[in-house]
Amino acid sequence: MRRVDLQEVVDSCPLKHASLELIVSLFNGMYAYAIQNDIIEKDYSKYVSINIPDDDVNGVPFSQAAIETLWKNRDVKNVDMVLLMIYTGFRISAFKTIRYDREGGYFQGGVKTAASKNRIVPLHPAIRGFAENFYSRFLREGSESFQPHTCRREFYKTLDALDLTYSESGIKHTPHDCRHTFSWLCDKYKIDELSKHLLMGHSPGGDVERAVYGHRTLDELRAEIEKIQIPYSCR
Repeated sequence: MRRVDLQEVVDSCPLKHASLELIVSLFNGMYAYAIQNDIIEKDYSKYVSINIPDDDVNGVPFSQAAIETLWKNRDVKNVDMVLLMIYTGFRISAFKTIRYDREGGYFQGGVKTAASKNRIVPLHPAIRGFAENFYSRFLREGSESFQPHTCRREFYKTLDALDLTYSESGIKHTPHDCRHTFSWLCDKYKIDELSKHLLMGHSPGGDVERAVYGHRTLDELRAEIEKIQIPYSCR
């Protein structure tokens, strides 16, 4: 199957955005296996996009206590990836093609919808080291390829090891909850509404003024991101 065939599967699927992410992740895993075993030579899955608006309705943010636990265990394998997702708001699927500007200190990417494609999210100073680890492992020339399905599997194993699998209300956490946590942190630390809108790649919907005149510079976005406070005991 070539890219056009895979894209047709995603475009014709009536499921929500989060389910489409799982389908694309499955494609990524299939093609990674096929390449590793010399079945195919080209990974067409990395060119597949999700062309419907993001569905951010369902999800449970990590509690403040859970965030503190993650920070206290930040040296545990794969915890840095969970914190990267929490403090950038990017989905697992976005990290497949994300770009890291080391000099500018930001990630650029996103699932390819009109609003989120190639959005820029400055990195909070506390997670710059995690970004460097991600760069060394997945983005540097000759490094391994990032596989969303593998990251998703490791996410659940990591939470289970830290006894964070379930929220305080008893709901099982998913990787998408990292994005909800980022949204919650933006609200908690009073990041202005337009900046939050741009950082999360939300569609402006019918807000014509925001769609046309809504702009922030990199420095302005960085100043908003840096409003978020890291748990004092974990600094």
